[in-house]
Amino acid sequence: MEDLTRNLSGRRATSALGAALLLFATVVSGAAKAPELDGGFTWSADVVSSDFRNDTLDLSGNVRAAQGPMSIEAQTAKARDFRAPNSKWIFEEAVRIRSAEADLHSNLATAAFVNGELSDVRIEGAPARFEQIGAENNRQVRGRAGVIEYDINTGVVKLSNQVWFSNGKDEFRGDVVIYNVRDERVQINPGGSSNRVRGIIRPKQNKSQTSGSNPGTAAIVEPTFNENGEALENERVEPKLATERTGGGA
Repeated sequence: MEDLTRNLSGRRATSALGAALLLFATVVSGAAKAPELDGGFTWSADVVSSDFRNDTLDLSGNVRAAQGPMSIEAQTAKARDFRAPNSKWIFEEAVRIRSAEADLHSNLATAAFVNGELSDVRIEGAPARFEQIGAENNRQVRGRAGVIEYDINTGVVKLSNQVWFSNGKDEFRGDVVIYNVRDERVQINPGGSSNRVRGIIRPKQNKSQTSGSNPGTAAIVEPTFNENGEALENERVEPKLATERTGGGA
C-alpha cells in the first residue's frame, strides 16, 4: 500500500513538473500564446515578458490580439494590471484594428477594457485612418485625422485634429467629426469651432454622365499629409463644384 501511494505521488509530481516545463518552453519560444482570459480575450506574440507580481505584460514581434469579432495587430504591446477587470493595453507600430463594422490604422493605439470586455479604442497617427466595413462602393465612408476614438459598444467614431472625412462621393473637413456607423449619421464641429466646416458635394450622375462627359465632377482625391499630420492643400485637385458650410451634419 505504501509503495502504491509513493507511485501515485511520484506520478503527480512528474505531471506537475511536465506542465510547468511546457508552460516555460511556450513563453520563451517564438509565437508564444496565452490561454483565453476572462471575456474571451486572447493574444499571441514572438517574444513575451511578464512580471507576475506587478501584473505587467510586454509583447513584441507580430502581436495579435482578439476578442469576438475584434482583432488588433501591432509590432509591440504593453499591458499593466492586465488581470484586472478594467485595464488598458497600448499597441505600437503598424497598428491595425478591425471589428465587424470598422477598420482602423495608426502608429499608436490604446485599448480600454471594462469588466473584461474590450470597450473602446483610441488611435493616433500622422494621420490615423478609419474606414467603414460593409458599405456600398459608392458610399464608402472613410476618414483621416490626428486622433480617432472608436466606441465599440455604440458604434460611434470620433475624429479630431486635421479631419478629412468622405462618404464616397462627398467630402468634408473640420476640427471634429462624430460618425455613427450603425445609423450613418455624421456631425461636424458639433460644439462649435473658430474654424468653418468646408465641404465638397458632388451631384448624382445619370448614365450619360458616368461616361466622363460631365466636366463638373471629379473623383475624390484624398489629401496628402505632412509629418505633423496636416493636410497639404496644394497637392489636391478640387472639383469645380465646391461649397462653404458653417456646420451641421451631411
